[in-house]
Amino acid sequence: MPRSLPAILALLLVLPLHAGTKVGAWSEQANAAWWKEHDTPEEWGREATSIHEQLLAIQERLGPAKVLANANFIRWVRHLKWLTLYPEDETGHHFFKDLRSRRTFIALAQKPAIRDAFLGALSPYDDHAKALEIFCSIFRDQAADAFQFTNLAIALSIVFDQPFPSGWPHHFVDPDAVPRGQETPSERFAWIVKSQREGALLYDPSRFSVTNLKFLVDSPVPLKELAYAQRVKIRGAKHLNDLFTTIRYDLPRLQARRYLWPHGAYELFSIGQKGGLCVDQAYFTSHTAKAKGVPCIVFLGQGNSGEHAWMGYMAGYGRWLFDLAKFRHEDYPVGQAFDPQTWRRLTDSECAFLNKRSGAAPNLVRACDALTWAELNPGASFHLTCLREARRIAPTYLWAWEQEAAQLEKPGSKLAERSRFWSDWIRAFSKEQDLRFRGEKRLLALLEEAGETTEYNRLLHQMIAANRNKRFDLIIGVAAEKVFVHVENKRWEDAHTTYLGAMGKLAHKGGGHLFYQLVRPYVQSCLEEGRNALAADAMDRARRAFREAKPGSILQKDLQELSELVRARAP
Repeated sequence: MPRSLPAILALLLVLPLHAGTKVGAWSEQANAAWWKEHDTPEEWGREATSIHEQLLAIQERLGPAKVLANANFIRWVRHLKWLTLYPEDETGHHFFKDLRSRRTFIALAQKPAIRDAFLGALSPYDDHAKALEIFCSIFRDQAADAFQFTNLAIALSIVFDQPFPSGWPHHFVDPDAVPRGQETPSERFAWIVKSQREGALLYDPSRFSVTNLKFLVDSPVPLKELAYAQRVKIRGAKHLNDLFTTIRYDLPRLQARRYLWPHGAYELFSIGQKGGLCVDQAYFTSHTAKAKGVPCIVFLGQGNSGEHAWMGYMAGYGRWLFDLAKFRHEDYPVGQAFDPQTWRRLTDSECAFLNKRSGAAPNLVRACDALTWAELNPGASFHLTCLREARRIAPTYLWAWEQEAAQLEKPGSKLAERSRFWSDWIRAFSKEQDLRFRGEKRLLALLEEAGETTEYNRLLHQMIAANRNKRFDLIIGVAAEKVFVHVENKRWEDAHTTYLGAMGKLAHKGGGHLFYQLVRPYVQSCLEEGRNALAADAMDRARRAFREAKPGSILQKDLQELSELVRARAP
């Protein structure tokens, strides 16, 4: 009869795999004693190998599900993860070659709650080693404050571990015009804490979760820019909408189609003086909010008048609102924003999760631990099993699903297994429209690959019916893909028939999404290939579809420009 896990742990205490660390019952006292006994990087590397071997032996006996449910095993996994983050070549590392940095690493290891909060915040897409360096630098340089504002230190670590995208903050400004500060994350941390102590912030950052604080610290601008924004008078977060409208809208610039910022350095003072388009208004308002301690997200979306920027912000502790400066009559289905931790698209479901759940929820913590054990064993036979255990524990834990999806894209994965996975995804995210659609779209591709025409058509019609009203942008994406498959294969008659069919179904509600995702790229493709008659017919259909485009809007001007281009090429 198999021994219980406590029995196995007890056995390993008596019969260790080597003469060093003995994996057994874990306690804070035992942890402190371990670090007292092992205080050099050479020992850490050796002991990490031994600990890993012992944990693998335990799992081999009991299986992933049992070990991942055991507190002792998980605490050793976290200890192992912490050890693996330390650089192999300490003497050649610009930060950890400093003895104070190594001592900070050891000190944090003996504060399991703080260490585990940091480890739990890491995503599969972070630079884990760089995040550790930033985390330790803040505690080394700002120790007293870091223990009080630990979540702030973590947020800075997971946002600044990777460079901000070259196109940050948006595509309406030359990236070289955007000032980027030279301050370190530790200096930014100190500035925010000082601002809090001086009463310059509207919220206390120590009361926010790491997830929310990511949207407070996610700007690389110089601190002098944020200091300027702090001087902007605003009584509370609910008055941010008033601030948005005080930035003069530059209508002459819009009418001249000068969409790119034309006034040199993209500084807050310059925006305040010269005004700008909606993206500039949002940039100014969001940076004022962040400078005053209010987490904020900027969205870009397509409406009936073309592209528009609006904002989401913390309206109170734990309460996000996502409609600041969002014009309801424009009918925006969704906005595009980015998660500053990963610089991947922030889905509207993830925005909803900001109000619904905490990263410290027990099931999410356990799922994160399962993901960590999988990450520590990338080539193991049980790697996929651990990923599935993570999503079993927390069915909407998106990172686990995405890691498994990546595994199933590798050569050798069976079509049936991939189809089963995406069917599971659809069920798990049945109430999250955008995530469900992502699964449906992937399953649609697999059905096409398998030649399952009947099931393909059934699923496609179901997707169209489910998304026609609120998320018509998703359907436009599917329609555009079908058109451009024909274009790529030079099937022009099929492409045009598919285009006209999509316009017939979607013209009444498409707005900017329909124009920029389907009409303009299709018309341009026709012109590039000399299919001028098709381009003219497509343009004629588009003009009828966009009769309601607001005069003077970006959409109306771009529609006019495309029409002029087609007329110039008229057969």
